[in-house]
Amino acid sequence: DAERRHMPSYVGRPPSHPGEAKWGKFTADQWKTFCTQHLPFTLTRLWGHFRNSQNQVERHKYDMLQNFLHLVSAVKLATTAKVTPASIEEYEFEMHTYLTGLLELYPGSQIESYQHMAMHFGDLLRRWGPVHSWRCFAFERYNGVLQQINVNKKFGEC
Repeated sequence: DAERRHMPSYVGRPPSHPGEAKWGKFTADQWKTFCTQHLPFTLTRLWGHFRNSQNQVERHKYDMLQNFLHLVSAVKLATTAKVTPASIEEYEFEMHTYLTGLLELYPGSQIESYQHMAMHFGDLLRRWGPVHSWRCFAFERYNGVLQQINVNKKFGEC
């Protein structure tokens, strides 16, 4: 799908083997780009035409797509450079719809703590404004660099 689309130059290329350990770990920004810029196109191409399907498996895939798109919308709203009271309310709606959809699509599943915390993220946006001004990207990047250093786990020796 990536070859068929023309994306802005600031959007990174999608990985050729997402999720496979031998290709390395994604950074948080790489996951965000992959899930909000690339995956919606692929999933829509694969599952979008199942909207009116009578086949239960196909309809379930369409419902999973719709639910995933609520998450994509929430992430995009939460990470924009400008937030407004209306965009925060829309974020909260999209996140609530996504989490409710998870419970409906996957019976027996439970909301995890980080998903619960996402329901409070609107309060953080109201309090501190756009995330780019208060997220810890520099620290996350530095942690990634530190993880690449080969150590023997003995203090003072490498």
